[in-house]
Amino acid sequence: MASTCDSCGYRSSELKPGGRISEKGKRVTVRVENIKDLSRDVIKDIFSVDVSNDNGIYLQSDSAGVVIPELDLELTSGTLGGIVTTVEDLERVHGFTFGDSLDEAKKSKWLEFRSRLNKLLALEESWSLIIDDPLANSFVAPVTDDIKDDKQLTFEEYERTWEQNEELGLNDMDTSSADAAYN
Repeated sequence: MASTCDSCGYRSSELKPGGRISEKGKRVTVRVENIKDLSRDVIKDIFSVDVSNDNGIYLQSDSAGVVIPELDLELTSGTLGGIVTTVEDLERVHGFTFGDSLDEAKKSKWLEFRSRLNKLLALEESWSLIIDDPLANSFVAPVTDDIKDDKQLTFEEYERTWEQNEELGLNDMDTSSADAAYN
């Protein structure tokens, strides 16, 4: 779903997954080594839950986390929201910035981080982008015609932990009445 406000310029492109919930989670790893890798399309999913409560609130909770080990960076689930972007633009989406009231020690740390990030984006060294999605709705596009030929891209399925299922509201979900209605 995409929307734009002509008055203030606000723009939003929200992802909504469709279909059943995957039995397993998925970890997508791309080894970024060249300019083609920076241009790969990335779909990082958002998990939406319709919650019936007193206020009738519609809650959204991001399911996928992003890790860049070479930066010691981990953006846990809920950090970026659901987005369609490229490997290179993930940095711009997050907007690593700081205000003018930041003390010098923290500002220096941020500037060092920014410098390390810029070196990776300039491809001065290869690096890894890992998207860990317990709902398996995230995707990184291959740079080859056949995904099997892309040696820098791996997809790994895994069993979700009890804690991940709990966070997603899957441990106590009872769909037996809905299943009976459709069978």
